Amino acid sequence: MRLFIAIELPRSFKQELSRVQKEVKQLSCGGRFVPTDNFHITLHFIGESDDLAGTVAAMREACRGIRTFTLHLGKYDCFDKNGSKTSFLEMKGELDELDRLYESLQCALYDNGFSRERKRFRPHITLGRSVEHDELVTGELKQLSPNASMTVQGITLFESVRQDGKMVYNALHRERF
Repeated sequence: MRLFIAIELPRSFKQELSRVQKEVKQLSCGGRFVPTDNFHITLHFIGESDDLAGTVAAMREACRGIRTFTLHLGKYDCFDKNGSKTSFLEMKGELDELDRLYESLQCALYDNGFSRERKRFRPHITLGRSVEHDELVTGELKQLSPNASMTVQGITLFESVRQDGKMVYNALHRERF
């Protein structure tokens, strides 16, 4: 199974992301855009694994002592890797608690036999991959003012599967704080 742990987003958050994504699509020259149902905040990509018991144990361990916290949509930006842009919205809000959760999860996963994430954690929601637009458009997109807030109350283990040529994320386990 192809697994990852993430923060699920409420419908209102996804609707605002969809609105912003529509503007990005209109100002870009193409790309592969994330379906609205697949929006999430990735905390850890596990990859291929059948160790559901170890994953759930790590999630339980990681959530101990974490309190609910609020996140808001931030500014538009993109990761640029070898000329290929991944468009995303940054997260704002109680990032200290989000960082605590992230570090707790990394330690708990490692203690349960999984590898630690190697890159620096930059909380975001991906809108699209291989999105093509120039720097002028990037500047214009950075002026967008998305408006959505949410209270994070737990984390979710997802399985990523391809169905009818599309990626579908199925929730396998939810762990609340």
